Amino acid sequence: MTRKKIELGDIFELKIIKGFIYLQCVNIPEDKTQVELIRVYYDIHRTRPSDFTLIQKSSYFYIGFVLQAASNKKIIEKVCNIPIEKDFELPRYFRTKNLSGDGWHIVDAIAWKRQSFKKLNNNQKQLSPWGIWNDTLIKERMNNGWKLENWDI
Repeated sequence: MTRKKIELGDIFELKIIKGFIYLQCVNIPEDKTQVELIRVYYDIHRTRPSDFTLIQKSSYFYIGFVLQAASNKKIIEKVCNIPIEKDFELPRYFRTKNLSGDGWHIVDAIAWKRQSFKKLNNNQKQLSPWGIWNDTLIKERMNNGWKLENWDI
């Protein structure tokens, strides 16, 4: 049985209770101890769309995800490949809750440094979560209407 290697731009379908959501591979790390970075599109579809280029126009967030492993285990299904935008740059900053107190940490993914904030400004509220989610957490969050804007309001 041959395993298909994932490629940048691959779009995968993930079944959730409310229908289907779509994930796009935007980074495959050279260091195999790290995981892929994906876009998770918010739109939930009852059936598979006929034009996946429309998905790229919808809202999304980024998260680390074991994309190759999920593909190998058939947790997700590759549906197509849409090239990443030519001017695409990997996000540098992410956010996470401050687990040792109130507020948030903004994480610089390049320098691996954190800065603490009690409250986030509107730009910081648009930062994607820092870390890795598995398919179960993605499904749970998407089924419950989770979005960056309403994350812990």
